[in-house]
Amino acid sequence: MEDGGLPVSKWKDLHTDILVRILESFDISELTSGIAHVCSEWRSVCRDHLLRRKLDLSMMKSNFIKIPLEPYVYVDGRSDKTLTRILKTSLSLSRGNIMTLVFHFNLFVSDDQLTYTAER
Repeated sequence: MEDGGLPVSKWKDLHTDILVRILESFDISELTSGIAHVCSEWRSVCRDHLLRRKLDLSMMKSNFIKIPLEPYVYVDGRSDKTLTRILKTSLSLSRGNIMTLVFHFNLFVSDDQLTYTAER
Protein backbone atom coordinates (compact mmCIF):
# COMPACT_ATOMS: atom_id res chain seq x y z
CA MET A 1 0.00 0.00 0.00
CA GLU A 2 1.32 3.43 -0.85
CA ASP A 3 0.56 6.87 0.49
CA GLY A 4 1.79 9.72 -1.69
CA GLY A 5 4.28 7.51 -3.48
CA LEU A 6 5.95 6.17 -0.29
CA PRO A 7 5.49 2.59 0.88
CA VAL A 8 3.50 2.31 4.12
CA SER A 9 4.46 -0.40 6.61
CA LYS A 10 2.21 -1.82 9.28
CA TRP A 11 3.28 -2.17 12.91
CA LYS A 12 2.39 -5.86 12.82
CA ASP A 13 4.97 -6.34 10.05
CA LEU A 14 7.84 -5.02 12.20
CA HIS A 15 10.68 -7.54 12.44
CA THR A 16 10.35 -9.68 15.58
CA ASP A 17 13.86 -8.94 16.93
CA ILE A 18 13.24 -5.19 16.68
CA LEU A 19 9.83 -5.49 18.31
CA VAL A 20 11.31 -7.55 21.18
CA ARG A 21 13.92 -4.83 21.77
CA ILE A 22 11.21 -2.17 21.86
CA LEU A 23 8.94 -4.17 24.18
CA GLU A 24 11.79 -4.82 26.63
CA SER A 25 11.64 -1.13 27.55
CA PHE A 26 8.07 -1.44 28.89
CA ASP A 27 7.23 -2.64 32.37
CA ILE A 28 5.11 -5.72 32.94
CA SER A 29 1.98 -3.72 33.69
CA GLU A 30 2.12 -1.98 30.32
CA LEU A 31 2.80 -5.24 28.49
CA THR A 32 -0.08 -7.11 30.09
CA SER A 33 -2.65 -4.31 30.10
CA GLY A 34 -2.56 -3.37 26.45
CA ILE A 35 0.46 -4.15 24.33
CA ALA A 36 -0.15 -7.90 24.29
CA HIS A 37 -3.65 -7.25 22.99
CA VAL A 38 -2.76 -5.05 19.99
CA CYS A 39 -2.67 -7.91 17.49
CA SER A 40 -1.79 -11.58 17.29
CA GLU A 41 1.75 -10.79 16.12
CA TRP A 42 2.45 -8.55 19.12
CA ARG A 43 0.90 -11.12 21.49
CA SER A 44 3.22 -13.72 20.03
CA VAL A 45 6.22 -11.47 20.62
CA CYS A 46 5.07 -10.81 24.20
CA ARG A 47 5.24 -14.57 24.66
CA ASP A 48 8.85 -14.54 23.52
CA HIS A 49 11.01 -16.28 26.10
CA LEU A 50 13.44 -13.35 26.17
CA LEU A 51 10.71 -11.09 27.55
CA ARG A 52 9.26 -13.68 29.87
CA ARG A 53 12.23 -15.31 31.62
CA LYS A 54 12.09 -12.74 34.42
CA LEU A 55 8.86 -11.40 35.88
CA ASP A 56 9.89 -8.11 37.47
CA LEU A 57 7.21 -6.67 39.72
CA SER A 58 9.64 -4.44 41.62
CA MET A 59 7.77 -1.32 40.49
CA MET A 60 4.48 -2.50 42.01
CA LYS A 61 3.56 -1.52 45.55
CA SER A 62 0.43 -2.34 47.49
CA ASN A 63 -1.82 0.44 48.70
CA PHE A 64 -2.11 -0.08 52.45
CA ILE A 65 -4.86 1.48 54.53
CA LYS A 66 -4.33 1.88 58.27
CA ILE A 67 -7.16 0.54 60.43
CA PRO A 68 -7.66 0.74 64.21
CA LEU A 69 -7.95 -3.05 64.74
CA GLU A 70 -5.47 -5.85 64.26
CA PRO A 71 -3.66 -6.38 61.88
CA TYR A 72 -3.75 -2.53 61.74
CA VAL A 73 -3.38 -2.46 57.96
CA TYR A 74 -5.63 -3.42 55.10
CA VAL A 75 -4.58 -3.95 51.49
CA ASP A 76 -6.64 -1.88 49.08
CA GLY A 77 -8.68 -4.18 46.85
CA ARG A 78 -7.66 -2.36 43.66
CA SER A 79 -3.96 -3.05 44.16
CA ASP A 80 -4.76 -6.68 44.97
CA LYS A 81 -6.88 -7.06 41.81
CA THR A 82 -4.19 -5.38 39.71
CA LEU A 83 -1.56 -7.83 40.98
CA THR A 84 -3.85 -10.80 40.30
CA ARG A 85 -4.56 -9.59 36.75
CA ILE A 86 -0.87 -9.03 36.00
CA LEU A 87 0.12 -12.42 37.43
CA LYS A 88 -2.57 -14.27 35.46
CA THR A 89 -1.80 -12.51 32.18
CA SER A 90 1.98 -12.76 32.59
CA LEU A 91 1.92 -16.42 33.50
CA SER A 92 -0.41 -17.16 30.61
CA LEU A 93 1.83 -15.35 28.15
CA SER A 94 5.01 -16.91 29.53
CA ARG A 95 3.97 -20.52 28.83
CA GLY A 96 6.14 -21.69 31.73
CA ASN A 97 9.27 -19.75 30.74
CA ILE A 98 9.51 -17.55 33.84
CA MET A 99 12.62 -18.47 35.80
CA THR A 100 12.84 -15.48 38.16
CA LEU A 101 10.27 -13.52 40.14
CA VAL A 102 11.11 -10.10 41.57
CA PHE A 103 8.76 -8.48 44.08
CA HIS A 104 8.94 -5.05 45.72
CA PHE A 105 9.36 -5.37 49.50
CA ASN A 106 6.22 -3.28 49.95
CA LEU A 107 4.04 -5.49 47.75
CA PHE A 108 1.56 -7.70 49.56
CA VAL A 109 1.26 -11.06 47.82
CA SER A 110 -1.48 -13.32 49.17
CA ASP A 111 -1.12 -17.06 49.70
CA ASP A 112 -3.59 -17.64 46.84
CA GLN A 113 -1.50 -15.51 44.48
CA LEU A 114 1.71 -17.31 45.45
CA THR A 115 0.07 -20.71 45.06
CA TYR A 116 -1.33 -19.75 41.65
CA THR A 117 2.11 -18.55 40.56
CA ALA A 118 3.90 -21.66 41.84
CA GLU A 119 1.48 -23.99 40.08
CA ARG A 120 2.13 -22.33 36.75
